[in-house]
Amino acid sequence: MSTPPQSLQAPSEQADPSAGRARAPGQGVVINLLIAVAYCLLAALSFRLRDVVSGQMPMWAPMGLALFALLQGGTRWLPGVVVGVLASAVLARQGAAMIVLFSAGQILAPWAGAALLRRLTARPTDLLERTDGALKLIAVIYLMAVPSAVATLAGSVLAHGVPPDRWLEIGSTAWLGDALGAIVTVLPLLAWGARRPLQQLKRRLPEQIVVVGALMGLLSVTFAGVALLPDPMLQLYVALPLVVWVALRFPPRVGWTAFLITSMMALAGTANGTSPFSPHPMQVQLLVLHGLIMLTAATALFIGAAMSEKQAARRALRERESHFRALTLLSADWHWELDAELRYHRLPDELTDAHFGDTELDGCAPWEIPGEEALTQPWGLLRQTLERHEAFRDFLSRRRDGSRWRYLASSGEPVFDASGAFSGYRGVSRDITAEMQAREALREEEFRLRALVDALPDLIVLKDRHLRWRLANRALLDTRCLKKTAWLGATSEELAAHLPSLSEVLLHNHAIAQEVARTCKPHFEEQVVDLAGNDPRVYDVSIIPLVDDDGAFNGLVSVRRDVTAQREAARIQAEHVQSVQSQNDELERRVGARTAALEAAVKELEAFSYSVSHDLRAPLRALDGFSRLLVEDYGDLLDEQGREYLARIRRNSQRMGELIDDLLELSRVSRAEVRRTLTNLSDVARDIARELDAEAPSRQVQWVIPEGLWVDADPGLARIVLENLLRNAWKFTRLQPQPRIEIGQSRLGEQTAYYVRDNGAGFDMAYVGRLFAPFQRLHNNREYDGSGIGLAIVQRIIRLHGGRVAAEGVPGQGATFSFSFGAAAEAVEA
Repeated sequence: MSTPPQSLQAPSEQADPSAGRARAPGQGVVINLLIAVAYCLLAALSFRLRDVVSGQMPMWAPMGLALFALLQGGTRWLPGVVVGVLASAVLARQGAAMIVLFSAGQILAPWAGAALLRRLTARPTDLLERTDGALKLIAVIYLMAVPSAVATLAGSVLAHGVPPDRWLEIGSTAWLGDALGAIVTVLPLLAWGARRPLQQLKRRLPEQIVVVGALMGLLSVTFAGVALLPDPMLQLYVALPLVVWVALRFPPRVGWTAFLITSMMALAGTANGTSPFSPHPMQVQLLVLHGLIMLTAATALFIGAAMSEKQAARRALRERESHFRALTLLSADWHWELDAELRYHRLPDELTDAHFGDTELDGCAPWEIPGEEALTQPWGLLRQTLERHEAFRDFLSRRRDGSRWRYLASSGEPVFDASGAFSGYRGVSRDITAEMQAREALREEEFRLRALVDALPDLIVLKDRHLRWRLANRALLDTRCLKKTAWLGATSEELAAHLPSLSEVLLHNHAIAQEVARTCKPHFEEQVVDLAGNDPRVYDVSIIPLVDDDGAFNGLVSVRRDVTAQREAARIQAEHVQSVQSQNDELERRVGARTAALEAAVKELEAFSYSVSHDLRAPLRALDGFSRLLVEDYGDLLDEQGREYLARIRRNSQRMGELIDDLLELSRVSRAEVRRTLTNLSDVARDIARELDAEAPSRQVQWVIPEGLWVDADPGLARIVLENLLRNAWKFTRLQPQPRIEIGQSRLGEQTAYYVRDNGAGFDMAYVGRLFAPFQRLHNNREYDGSGIGLAIVQRIIRLHGGRVAAEGVPGQGATFSFSFGAAAEAVEA
């Protein structure tokens, strides 16, 4: 067998909710196995009912099982049907030709019937619950029995050599047996295969037991050969009302189960020869039995389907009634009725209480209600409409309720009786007070917005989705170009034909508006337009699209702001900036020239420093050397005063050499490049202290140097700062019996600072401003030697780092020098 096409499977999957449900592979195998076993059992039952003499079977029950399985599961359950058919054919011990033809017919017939039913019906349950479905089911069953009967006849001819004169007899018997077996089997399976709750079986349970029991008992004794009435056929006619009763009153599962059992009783009695038809030949008995069962099944099927349709119609009617009742209860409208005299005779209390108050309305016409004012049209026109028996919609009326108005919107239609005579009006009324108040508030809001737009100095235009002008503010309407132009509802392209002087601008604006409408993106540009005549103005144009909630274009707003004054101010400012830039360029040129002159002066200064370093040192060395030779070689020839003069010459020459060295050091430091890195001042201070102690081992100085004094500074320059400050402290504590020199960390303004403190000679704070000037000394040169350059060098290095230096002192109690190196970004050139 070939697999049924996909088009035949789709209706089954739509009809059966379980068709699309995923099943485990093992579950499908189990179901197919159960189908095969059930098929063989039903085949064995059909064989049991076979007539011993003629060998004819009254029905082939497995045909209904195969039809049901293929109708519900499609090709998924086809293997179970195939296995069942082959197994039953083999168990029947027929010849090979009979097995092949019989199996082909029994597989092809239900497969074609199931495919046809899936095409004809949306759901399998419609076959039992709709009269057209029942008719389709019976027609398909008898139609599908044709190929199976033909296959059975062909197998009998090939296997047993049946003569042609018996072909009609055997073929018709097989056709009726297959059709009857399908009907008897498939109807109960369809009833039990429907997804319905089992609670339905519990309703009218005693009645079910009595009626079904009476039906089964009556048929069992009838087909067992017991005659309760004079004619056994009368017992069958008595059973027919019971069948109708079961179909009318009970669920399909009960009715078709009873039908299956009673049909099997009738078939068994016919096969055993105890039926009421036993005096007749078996062919006649089977024919009558087929007709009886078919008539019973068709009667019950159509009655049950008609009842199901009636119940479904009742359920739908109840659902619609419930739906409309709920809508009526939830609706805010009031329902009223007018009689044939156009007077109220049915009016809800809610309407009278909410709108009319204590006014008595029964027997009044709408235009006779005191205090009710018509708004849509006069009451006379409404009366004419009602007298013409025409429908009306949204007729507005109002009445005063204290300090406010209450509004009512009414709609009505004429009512005619069965004979076509006018019987009045039926309609609804709705309180629209809140809506009217909202409209009034909206009008007020629109008025305020329009006043606000008119108060703006910008030129504003609002266009709809078709780019037609819908609003223009007062600033634009006051211009010369639009004073006498019908602009409302026109496009810029249409206005261009009436305004030749602005046609180019309007056409350009229309093209921009079309692009904004297409892209829904804003557009900005600057335009020069003459709207007042011989007065071109510069406008900053902004065209903003308006979109709805779905992002579709719904219009645009065009805003033109006069920026002529701003552009003129910008032009003047640009000219001023250009003038300033020219002056800056000239200043930069002059600064460059001065810088070049300064660089030349620096080079001359460097040359001078070199000259001082080399040319002046030679005479000083000669002066010092010859003075030393005079003392050594001719000291005996000189008196004490002469030797003193030579000693002074030597000291002054040496001092002059030291001054030259200090000046060169100061010049070198001033031009030094700062290379910052993390430097440990504690280690540098201890190194300098060791050098000073080594120069004068006899001095016992107390050094206080803490650990971890880290600073971001140039290491070499930082050492020069500490060396100058520590040497000063070393020098000015020379006369102290217990000299003490301390280095530590402090704050100098907002910067982290360090200090060098001693208990030496100190100084007077009145002269603190002279400390850091070159060659400035506050102490006698005879007591404390030095050139007065050290503190100037310290100040230059600190300035190179962007830091600060300060000094505090008290004469005879010591001095404190504080300094900071600043941050790396704060360093400036001294």
